Amino acid sequence: MNKNYNWENKEERAEIAQKHTTEMEQKYSKETAYSIQNTTIYNSDHTFPALSKEVTPKYIVEDLDSVSAVFKHHSNKTALLNFASFKNPGGKFLDGARAQEECLCHESNLYNILLQFQDGFYKPNLKCLNRSLYQNKALYSKDVLFLHNQQELKCDVITCAAPNYKAAHRFKGVQSQENFTTLESRIKFVIDIAEEQQVETLILGAFGCGVFGQDPKEVAQLFKKYLTKTSYIHNVIYAIPNKGNSNYSIFKCIFQ
Repeated sequence: MNKNYNWENKEERAEIAQKHTTEMEQKYSKETAYSIQNTTIYNSDHTFPALSKEVTPKYIVEDLDSVSAVFKHHSNKTALLNFASFKNPGGKFLDGARAQEECLCHESNLYNILLQFQDGFYKPNLKCLNRSLYQNKALYSKDVLFLHNQQELKCDVITCAAPNYKAAHRFKGVQSQENFTTLESRIKFVIDIAEEQQVETLILGAFGCGVFGQDPKEVAQLFKKYLTKTSYIHNVIYAIPNKGNSNYSIFKCIFQ
């Protein structure tokens, strides 16, 4: 068992996850099918169009989980970044783990959508693990259905894995500079996807700063670097629960 995940109430959460997946399949099959059909696979060789950078986005750092941020800040064209597993749809959702991706799956039909890309996305990813730094590969899924406090709302989702620096350093000897270079490329990749999809409100967070061991200061500074001027993104929400670590305070300091 990976001790870096939150396994509190593992068995109970695994059972809830399975029931939730079945419920999503039974109640929202049409919505799920639409999102599957309207999911774009992005690879590292994707060429993004040149765009004029004339917008200065507004930033908000808020003590919120990602789903709460969707319901509070959704407006016009909104997308949420899923801090994803590179290898498995939904990460360890069905095993009862609780990290950002798993929490998203518990309150949406996201897992049902991602599961359909096992062959087209996740299996090919296993051949390009890049010493756990992974590669610039992502899914952009339109109109993922979120359910929260008896409310429903649709929001686009960018599914992309941060470099797993903790594993890369421990098992492959990857040093901090190589990790930083890869992280910078990954963050720019995510923002380029949002721009190509003409996202106006982008919900981010402490990307990779949990299990994957990324430095929240570096992540925040890189987001700030590539979101100083944009083409379509007007609002950037950094949804970071203020508990158990310094992620929230570091982002708050950098974006104050």
